Amino acid sequence: MGEDTNTKKILLAALILAVVLSSFFVLDFKAAKSETRANSRIAAYSTGETQVDFPGRIYLYVEGDEALSGFIREKIRAELEKAGMDVEEAETFKEKYDSQALLVNVRDSEGLYTPVYASSSLEIMYFYTSNGEDTQYFEKFKEGNVTVAFRNTGSGEGKKLVDGELELQDTTKGIVSIKAYRKHLAEETAKNVADQLENQIRNIP
Repeated sequence: MGEDTNTKKILLAALILAVVLSSFFVLDFKAAKSETRANSRIAAYSTGETQVDFPGRIYLYVEGDEALSGFIREKIRAELEKAGMDVEEAETFKEKYDSQALLVNVRDSEGLYTPVYASSSLEIMYFYTSNGEDTQYFEKFKEGNVTVAFRNTGSGEGKKLVDGELELQDTTKGIVSIKAYRKHLAEETAKNVADQLENQIRNIP
């Protein structure tokens, strides 16, 4: 009888431990402190009488790391809407959009996660076009071709193109679920991208 009781206690303890551990991979909670550093590089090009519809309608396309891209899309959308933009999510990459567009690639993601400590290194590349054209540059920059030069086609229509890279280094200590940690990384990424883009858009030419 005593052995059965001990076995039941062990099984119950194992079940409780499994539930607690699984909660870190399913639920959304965070009681931790984060230190996040961001480094960025931006290049911008304007031609003609540039007219940027800000705030206005904008396409948002995000690709890359599946574990993070959905959270990053959600947070960037929220930041752009906070700035007054009418955001339309683009499901696929196109050679041309019928309005201004922001294209984002989660290029590289490395890190360590435990329920009480997490660290990450993210590389984000983004490209903005004020008229929805010239998206081929997004593909070139994504391939690491940093020597690409924006060219004036001779059209009288003004446009603005912005190419940016963001490196995010994060260390989080404390109790944090993996979902909450990914949301934290996405929020930091979104704030930096949206702020940089808004500064470039407002600074015309």
